[in-house]
Order: sequence, then C-alpha cells, then structure tokens
Amino acid sequence: RKLQTLNKELLIESAYFVGTQRDIEIAKDLTKRGVRVRVLTNSLASNDVLAAHAGYAKWRTELLKAGVEIYELRPDAKGRLLDKVLTRGKSKASLHTKAFAFDNQSVFIGSFNLDPRSQNINTEIGIYVESPELARQLKAFMDKGSSPEAAWQVVVNEQGQLSWLETAANGQKTVHKVEPMSTVWQRLFANVIRILPIESQL
Repeated sequence: RKLQTLNKELLIESAYFVGTQRDIEIAKDLTKRGVRVRVLTNSLASNDVLAAHAGYAKWRTELLKAGVEIYELRPDAKGRLLDKVLTRGKSKASLHTKAFAFDNQSVFIGSFNLDPRSQNINTEIGIYVESPELARQLKAFMDKGSSPEAAWQVVVNEQGQLSWLETAANGQKTVHKVEPMSTVWQRLFANVIRILPIESQL
C-alpha cells in the first residue's frame, strides 16, 4: 500500500535481493509515475550466499529495463560511514543491511530481505517509522554505499547485455563485461543455480 502512494523516490538496501515477476511490474509502475527506484545489494564478489545471487541475477536485466537503478557493493568497500553497516569476513566487505526509505519521509528497517524466502518462508521482523530524519540518515548511507569507491553501477544496453561501471579515484572509468572481482567458480556456480526451479526457496 505504501508503494502505491510514492511520488518521488524509493531506496532499497538489501543484502539478498531476489525479484519476482510481480516485483518487475511494481517497478515498472513506479518508474512510469516518475518515482526513482534505487537499489544497493551485494555483488557476486561480496555475496556470501551464491544461491541468493543466482536468484537475483535471473531478474537483474528485467529490473534494469524497468528503470530501476542497481548498485552492487564492492568486496573492497571501506570507509568510516560504511563500516557501521557492513560485515567483514576474511577482510571482504559484505552488505547486511535490510532497509527501505520512502519519499525521504519514512523508513522500514528489519530482518526482511527482498526475496521469496523472507516473504513466504522465514519469520522476519521489522519496524516502520515515519521519520524524515531517519530517512535522511538512510539516504546518506545509501549515497555512500552506492558511490564509485564502494559499488559498481550495473547498466544494460538495448541488446540486453550487462556492464558494471567503475570509476577510480582519479576519475578514470572502467567498463566490466563480466561481474568484477568474481572468480570463474563463482560465476559458474551462480549460472548453474540460476537455471534450477528453486526460486521460491531463495
């Protein structure tokens, strides 16, 4: 119901972000109405659950075509602000936050990931708070988390091919055609999982 009344911006930070066909239709409706939809989630290289990434990758292109902006966290992301919200295992940064901000006016924060498992299987908790100040703070984290030094922006061309955009500190831009800083094994495993009929379990 909250999504139906949005008119400016929806911010999503979700460690695991597995879309569905219904999510695509919601995204299309929002962007057609002029709502900016921005997502920060783990990249393949920073994700600690490859199966969840496989489920997300299945819908990533369609989300981008629907007008959603997607940023994927770099495993080498660092900074004082980010250190408050990132977990680190074996020196690798990984997003753990699950939070939503609506029109810079309210937030939802809890254990709920935007994935079928959180929606249908797990018992999740969260709080919804109408607070422009909390929304401002979440936006600040989101801006930092999606900055070039912390994340890659994922884009899609007219042929449906994905690219990951990287901007170095000196301003030099690099376009990656495969998921950056990931291994062949990670990409192979994710691609195999992606074709299995287990989406409802992810």
